Amino acid sequence: MTMTTIRLVDTGLRVTVKPWELAVVDREGVIARTVGPGRHRRRRRETWRMLDTRARWLPLATQDVLTSDGMQVRLTPVVRYRVVEPVAWLTQADIPADAVYVLAQLAVREAVAGRTLDEVLASRADVLAGVRERLTVAVAALGAEVLDFDVRDVTLSAELRHAFAETALAREQGRAKLERARADAAALRSLANVAQVLEAHPSLLQLRTLEAAAAGGHFIVRVGDAGPVVVE
Repeated sequence: MTMTTIRLVDTGLRVTVKPWELAVVDREGVIARTVGPGRHRRRRRETWRMLDTRARWLPLATQDVLTSDGMQVRLTPVVRYRVVEPVAWLTQADIPADAVYVLAQLAVREAVAGRTLDEVLASRADVLAGVRERLTVAVAALGAEVLDFDVRDVTLSAELRHAFAETALAREQGRAKLERARADAAALRSLANVAQVLEAHPSLLQLRTLEAAAAGGHFIVRVGDAGPVVVE
């Protein structure tokens, strides 16, 4: 787990606070003041605690969470935060980074529990939108600011992946059958139209037969009541 770096200084007359640090100064166990970057004079019996205020990533362990419709999904969330109130960060929790971790875990469970599986899969990038503000408020009480709170990965159990694959296959097979049925129906309609035309105009059949015979081979056809006619 990522921890916020705290640098302790309790000796020397001069203290340098780096550009990315904030210092909390206590004198004989009582917090006296906070100090920003620069070189400062340290008084007797003062202890300076310098906190790193740069943004830090806090990756959370992958969690198995149930959706509102009882389906299990596996999420890997991540939080990016930085310390903005050093006194609160030192005094509101024994290990404040652990507190951020637990708050983020609870927020993930709350977000997923309020959505169906389809909703989670349809909005992976925004699945935590509904709880991000509440996490921000809770972490602010610890003296930190939430910069990002997102889901890095969303995966399904092997059983659900298999079920989704079967559903997708069945859907595609159904579409293929529907297209074949449409093609067959179109072909039948075309044949029916041709039959109606030939029935109404028998001479067209004779003409088509002669055209086919001209291409080679021979046919035996019967025209009206006449006997068979061989066309070479």
